Amino acid sequence: MTRNRSFRVVVALVVAALLLVPATTAFAQYAEPGTPPEERQRPPGSETGPVRPGGPPPDGPQRPQRPDDHQGDHQAYVAGTGPATPPPIPIRGPRLSPPPISVTSIIDPYVVYNNLLVPPGLPVQSVEANLADAGRTQEAPGRGVRQTATSLAFGLYLYDTPNVCNDFNVDSNWASMNVPAGQIAQSRTDIWTDWYMGWAPFAINDGYYQAKNVTFSMERSIGPGKTWGPNEQSLKIHADHQPYAAGVGSPLIPIPEGYAHGQAVVTVKYLIWDHDQGGKEGGPDGMDYDWASMGVKPDAYGDTARYVNGYVRGEWAVLENTVDLTKDAQYIMVLLQGQSPGSFNSSVYFDDVTVAFMNKRGDSVYVKDCKLAQ
Repeated sequence: MTRNRSFRVVVALVVAALLLVPATTAFAQYAEPGTPPEERQRPPGSETGPVRPGGPPPDGPQRPQRPDDHQGDHQAYVAGTGPATPPPIPIRGPRLSPPPISVTSIIDPYVVYNNLLVPPGLPVQSVEANLADAGRTQEAPGRGVRQTATSLAFGLYLYDTPNVCNDFNVDSNWASMNVPAGQIAQSRTDIWTDWYMGWAPFAINDGYYQAKNVTFSMERSIGPGKTWGPNEQSLKIHADHQPYAAGVGSPLIPIPEGYAHGQAVVTVKYLIWDHDQGGKEGGPDGMDYDWASMGVKPDAYGDTARYVNGYVRGEWAVLENTVDLTKDAQYIMVLLQGQSPGSFNSSVYFDDVTVAFMNKRGDSVYVKDCKLAQ
């Protein structure tokens, strides 16, 4: 297959995958006016509260072990599932007129505050994120990534993860860098509307959350750190001091033969830029209201996803999500999302996705590649 035809096929598959996203992606803040926050954020019957990240039920198969298995380091939180209202829209490039940077329509801060930063518009997840941060501010003025060593990273530098099926690394696999033969550079997608091997972008667009302000791009500093270079990247989602609710959806990930009716265990590393400068962006401790989340659809063609939220900021952390596979499902889908209800300098980074399947006999297998083939 020629490079030009290959690129067209990848674009077509990306668009096909995006068609699965709008009716199924869950975001936190939407509900009928007057709905109590606890009901608005979590549908009746969904799990709530802080839990150990992922993990099968006590009587289920044991999840596979990894050398970097540091579940106790970073706590995740189970969130509600179900469709968003209004649904997100796919983001397609190039977006050049106007470009997403600089922002072309800034929402009045009073409108943002009255509709998104106080109940009933304020997501419960934002309250949880602010409480989890406990008022901690930036390590130093302007330093959104702490220069400390953890089990996952040293400052910007994210340690290697085994069994990764998508590391966002290869420069030429980013759509903005993959120019088909015979096309001029201006016809490719722009660097702010990027996608990586079928992991395609989407966003809420309801007037308060404006999809046109959200950028999806490769990141060559946070994550690669000291190893930065043409084949060391992470994924960055950002909206230039404007509210956003956005993410990327994976291609269809096949369930291996013999693992139907089992479980899928998905992990991803994430980093939330710590924008808290001690009240300079609202409130005595800076309103740490943005958060990261990962949803897994146990049936890619189904209507629901199970989410875990991440509230660690200023350093790399991990999200882990274990789902029971839906009967007769052939594929799963992974959704990596960031959300900020305020006019903050919010950025969320993702890297190193792993996907493993377990069956009822206790067998497990890692997915070697969860990207579209070129």
